Amino acid sequence: MDWLFDVPAYVKVGSSFLGILLLYRLKAPLGAAILVFSILLTLWTGAGASGLRFLISSFVLPQNYLLPLIILLLLFFSDALNKTGRMGRTIAALKTWLRSKHLMLAGLPALVGLLPMPAGALFSAPFVDAVDQGQEIEPQRKVAINYWFRHIWEYWWPLYPGVILAMQYSGLSAVMFFLIQVPFTFAAVLGGYLFILKKIKRSGDDQKNGGYLDAAAVFAALGPIGLLVMISLVGSILLPLIGVEGTLANLTAMVVGLAAALTAVFKGHMPAFVITLRMLTRMDTWLMIVLVLGIQTFAAALSCPVDATGATLIAGMRDELIQTGIPLIMVIMLIPFISGMVTGVAFGFVGASFPIVFALVEPDPSVAVAAATTAFAYTFGYMGMMLSPMHACFVVTAEYFKSSIFDAYRYIIGPVLVILLASILLSTVYYSVL
Repeated sequence: MDWLFDVPAYVKVGSSFLGILLLYRLKAPLGAAILVFSILLTLWTGAGASGLRFLISSFVLPQNYLLPLIILLLLFFSDALNKTGRMGRTIAALKTWLRSKHLMLAGLPALVGLLPMPAGALFSAPFVDAVDQGQEIEPQRKVAINYWFRHIWEYWWPLYPGVILAMQYSGLSAVMFFLIQVPFTFAAVLGGYLFILKKIKRSGDDQKNGGYLDAAAVFAALGPIGLLVMISLVGSILLPLIGVEGTLANLTAMVVGLAAALTAVFKGHMPAFVITLRMLTRMDTWLMIVLVLGIQTFAAALSCPVDATGATLIAGMRDELIQTGIPLIMVIMLIPFISGMVTGVAFGFVGASFPIVFALVEPDPSVAVAAATTAFAYTFGYMGMMLSPMHACFVVTAEYFKSSIFDAYRYIIGPVLVILLASILLSTVYYSVL
C-alpha cells in the first residue's frame, strides 16, 4: 500500500477535486462533498491523526470562524430586505421613474442582482416580462436579458459570498479588490448591450421624460445596502491603522457593516424580524454554512504539513507541475472554469479552485501578482458559471419564459467573449502596472 501514498501530489489533489465534483453531480450537497474529500485527502498524504488535528485547529483563526458568521448574516440581511418589503418598494419606484425600455430591461434584473438569493433571477423575471408589454421580444432573448444582467455585480459586490471568499484567498485589501474587479462590471454591461439589447426596438416611451422619482422608496433598500458597503470599505482602510490587517480587517469591517445595515433594515419594521428569523429553520441556509466550512477545511488540507520537514501538499504539487512543464497560466484558467461549469455558483468555483490557484503562485505574492491572478482566475470561473446548465438562475429563468436554456446560449456567448477579452487585457495591465 506504500505506492498509494507515493503517488504525485497533483494526482492526490486532482483526484480529490474530481471526487468532489462527482459527488456533487450525484446530488450530494457540495459542502458535504468537499468536507468528505478534504478529510480523505489529508489521510492520503500520510499525515494521519496529526493532519486531522491540524484541520480542526485551523478554525481557531479569527478569519476562519468569522467567515461562516458573515455568510449567515448576509443570508439574513438578504431575506430581511424582502420580508420588510424594502426591495419591492425600491423596484416599484425605479420602474415608475425610468422610461427607457433598454434601461428598464437591463436595470431591473441588475437591481435585483444587488440582493443575492438562490435562484433569484425568478424574482426579476416578471419585471422583465412586464416591460415587454407587447410581447415583441423572443423568449430566449428575455432569458438572456434577465440572466445576464442579474449577475453583472458578482465580480465585486460584497453581498455575494463568492466575492467575500475570493477576497479572503487573494489576500488583497477590500479597496484593492473592488478596484481591480469593478471594470469587469462595465465589460459585462457593454457585452450585454452589444449582443443582447442592441437589436431590441426602442419604445415610444423612450422619448418621454422620466416619471416621478420617489427617493424614499428608492433608498428603502439601497440605503441599508449602501451603509453596509460604506462601512465595509472605510473599516478595511482604518482597521489596519490600529493593527488589524489583511483578511481579518476586511471581515471585521464586514461584521460591523452588517450589524449597522440590519439595524437600518428593521427600523420601523420590527414585526418582520421574527418572520425573517424563520430562515434559520430552512435547510438551504445551513447547507450554505456547511459549504463554507467545507471550503475552509479543503484549504486547510492543502496547507497541512505532511512530514517532519513541514512540507505541504500544495508545495509539492507546485513543484511537480513546474517539473512537468504544464504552463501555470493554463492551470489558473482551467481549474476555475471547470469548477464554474460544474457547480454553477460563484461560491462553488471560488471555493473549489482558489485554494489551488493561489497555492500554485509564488509564496506571499506581490500586489501585482495577486491582482492579476485574482482577476484572471475569477473571470474564468465566472465564465464557466454563466455557461453552466447547472446554474439555478439560468434554469428558473428559462422555465419562467418557457424557453430552453440551449436556445438562450446564442445570446450569452457574445457577452462571455467580451469578458474573456477584458480578462486577458486587465490581468495583463494589473501585472505590468501595479
